[in-house]
Amino acid sequence: MTAMHVEPIDDLIEHDTSGTPCVCGPTERPVKRDDGSVGWVVVHNSLDGRELHESDRGDA
Repeated sequence: MTAMHVEPIDDLIEHDTSGTPCVCGPTERPVKRDDGSVGWVVVHNSLDGRELHESDRGDA
């Protein structure tokens, strides 16, 4: 399986993108490619709580 990882910048931890489970509990989403095959996007969660502040500002 080939996956593209999306990680928070300057988070409190280094996120694991090696294929073993990351402590942040990322979500995986299938993405259909132009050639019809399916790839995966792994979206990692921050551990510093930034999403709470982004929602307040309307950035999310």
